[in-house]
Amino acid sequence: MAGNPALLLKRLLEESAERSWLEFKVDNCDPDMVGRTVSACANAAMLEEKHKAYIIWGIENKTKKRVGTNVVLADLQKGGENFVNWLSRMIEPRLQLEHLDFQHEGKSFAILAIEPSYDKPVRFSGSEYIRIGENVKPLKEYPNHERSLWFATGRRTFENAIALGHQSKEEILDKLQCEQFYKLRGEPTPDNADEIIRCFVQKEFIKEDMEGGYDVLNLGALLFAKDLPQFPSIASKSVRIVKYQGKDKRRSEEEQEGKLGYAVGFTGMLKYISARLPKEELYEGGVRKTKSKYPDLAIREVVANALIHQDFTIPGVGPIVEIYEDRIEVTNPGKSLIERDRIIDERRSRNERLASIMRELGICEERGSGIDKAIIEIEENKLPAPHFIASSHSMRVVIFGPRDLAKMSKQDRVWSCFCHCVVRWLQHDYMSNNSLRERFSLKDEEYQIASAVIADAKKAKRIIPADPDQGKRNAKYIPYWGRLEE
Repeated sequence: MAGNPALLLKRLLEESAERSWLEFKVDNCDPDMVGRTVSACANAAMLEEKHKAYIIWGIENKTKKRVGTNVVLADLQKGGENFVNWLSRMIEPRLQLEHLDFQHEGKSFAILAIEPSYDKPVRFSGSEYIRIGENVKPLKEYPNHERSLWFATGRRTFENAIALGHQSKEEILDKLQCEQFYKLRGEPTPDNADEIIRCFVQKEFIKEDMEGGYDVLNLGALLFAKDLPQFPSIASKSVRIVKYQGKDKRRSEEEQEGKLGYAVGFTGMLKYISARLPKEELYEGGVRKTKSKYPDLAIREVVANALIHQDFTIPGVGPIVEIYEDRIEVTNPGKSLIERDRIIDERRSRNERLASIMRELGICEERGSGIDKAIIEIEENKLPAPHFIASSHSMRVVIFGPRDLAKMSKQDRVWSCFCHCVVRWLQHDYMSNNSLRERFSLKDEEYQIASAVIADAKKAKRIIPADPDQGKRNAKYIPYWGRLEE
């Protein structure tokens, strides 16, 4: 294992005594005792906002004297199974456990490094534990600690967890495209590598590992990785793009899976998608031009939202973009945090640090102007309103190609009417028969068609009159929830 365990030992012994997240032992390595201690120290580390907890063998507890140990973690067994593998299996949720067996100044030492959970309190063999003083106690006996721990797990995020540990400065610069950070900000890349490292530590893309090296955090790897599969925790989070022949999945024409971090590869990914979208020919001033049937900004925002709002704790799946003859579907893992009817106007991010940095780097729009801007672009291009399809494990956005109002289903007309009403409400304006005709490219004399759509939307309880006492002439409408928001 990379890193300098002797330096880590020295740094940890600088603590004045044992901490709730730091345990000293000499030779005691009873498996169940270690399991309870792992749970207790991991939970304590979460409460104290430490990146890791540690158990060290070879140190006297009271004196911190380096006496050495007979414990060799790599050689230990539990019921014929490797001890660390057994321990990983007995811990819930699964944690990143690193074991170090090493010699220093003629004595043997062992360190078990534990990365806390960012999901929920850590259990061993079905029970949760906590350190009270120097003692390991069942967490359920201390309800105040348990309550605080749940709050702490809510603050700890996937973005701050470790993607790859114990990297040298050279390895950081080799595995991350650090220069892209400065390029996207419009700044020159520092000539001094130490300045780049300091900046990445400050931005919490990496952190010092207490062994003379650095840990790459998930946030840094997700944004700047040269090769995502090099980072086990995010190896499956690359974006997959599939182009199909026709309107279903029976025949795939082309498939590509990106390996670059999101900040590094975003522009290239959008160009790749755009090149595979259907085009239409236009004549402007006698010059023939080709134009995509889908607005670039809408595609950009929907894809960016899929990256930002995915649930990284769902293993084995990442965002996927599927291109069909008549539509584009963008799916991200994770249940939507927002109800479908409020997805245009409400703002909630599962990965706020990722969202903030992507906004800072200009990869997506400013806060509060993502999906609504995509909807506006879709309306201006006279496309049907996109569908937002939520399941228990994913969120899918479907952007449709051009389709005349006459070929739209009643359900799609009502949904497009509702989305238009929401967009007008966000602009501090009202939907009307006139605005809906413009949205659907209807002529003035086709006002009855717009009136029929409005009547269906009112019947479906998607829209309501802006004024309950208004007449039919010049009537104005707001979303069904709009009056509660005024």
